[in-house]
Amino acid sequence: MARRIFYICIRSGIHLEVQWIPRTSNRQADHTSRLIDTDDWQITEEFFLFLDCLWGPHSVDCFANYYNHKLPRYFSRFWNPNCLDIDFFFQSLRGENCLLVPPVGIIPRVLHYLKSQQAVGTLVVPLWPSFHFWPLIAHKYSCYLVAHTIHIGNEVLTDGKNFNSLMGSDLFTGNIIAFRLKFTDQFIGLCVH
Repeated sequence: MARRIFYICIRSGIHLEVQWIPRTSNRQADHTSRLIDTDDWQITEEFFLFLDCLWGPHSVDCFANYYNHKLPRYFSRFWNPNCLDIDFFFQSLRGENCLLVPPVGIIPRVLHYLKSQQAVGTLVVPLWPSFHFWPLIAHKYSCYLVAHTIHIGNEVLTDGKNFNSLMGSDLFTGNIIAFRLKFTDQFIGLCVH
């Protein structure tokens, strides 16, 4: 890798001066460089177009980055070129039709935030009835589910940059379910918990 950088600099007439900075003086960059997205998975373009025809047009891709966003407007975990904003959990979702393909571990938090925002959107998750988020979908928030569609996972998912991730790889043999959620005023009155 260092040789490739060196040759690119020579060919491009770039003078590169490298300076080592101790970790203790560069904590933020050091921390960010060590983050590994174990849930780095995404839906295929074809599946997105299917969902967009079914329940769209979607207006914002809520868990995306520069290489996997399906819409021009997207929120990312960290700053990315052309992202609308960072951190989904600080965004106003009123008037948005959200596309939500979140990391599996934060699905409960996503559901709670959608309700607090009275949001509308399409949530794509693994069909895992034994997983910790399932009681929220099947019971607590079931009255906000207006439709769903089930698909074979390895036909609608693709991997991201973490090639060790199960989701999106050929090893994933489960199903994916997309839910249409409406936490709007008309549905909130129907749900009593």
